[in-house]
Amino acid sequence: MPKKAKKKRSINIPTQLRHRCPACEFLFWHYIPYGDEALEKSKEHALYQILESKFTGTKRGRSITQLGLYWKCCATVAELLSDHNNQFIDKEIDFEVKIRVGKKHTWMIKRFKSVGGIVYIEPISISFQNLDHLEANKFFDKGFKELAGMVEIDEDELVEQAKARMRGKHPKHRR
Repeated sequence: MPKKAKKKRSINIPTQLRHRCPACEFLFWHYIPYGDEALEKSKEHALYQILESKFTGTKRGRSITQLGLYWKCCATVAELLSDHNNQFIDKEIDFEVKIRVGKKHTWMIKRFKSVGGIVYIEPISISFQNLDHLEANKFFDKGFKELAGMVEIDEDELVEQAKARMRGKHPKHRR
């Protein structure tokens, strides 16, 4: 009588391919768990255990929708803060958010410049080529909170207002 093959235990763990390990800083290709839930699932396997893997994914790790929503939130905050004396644009709000996040999280600062005794902060760019997916998500998590705090509304409410503007259902966009 033939022996039954042992059934392999399988779990689905979202991963991300990184060219530099965040833990050891080696320039070596690493597949690391993506997110806290994936990290907990990965602990079900022994350290250094050889695993059989099947990877699927998209070519671009970041979402253009996420970036578009961020910019629409910046425009929404600019509109809400603007009055007859002060007119703001989305780029000014974006810069302010980057500076606020950068003061708390130094990885957002590209460099400091001193000109005539005044120190200037230059934040990093959030473009696709300058910020990878994990760092972008960290920034957006903190950035949306900062944006909502600037106009003293709930983060979810700000996102809903921005989405309404994207769909053209905001009163200002009706004809």
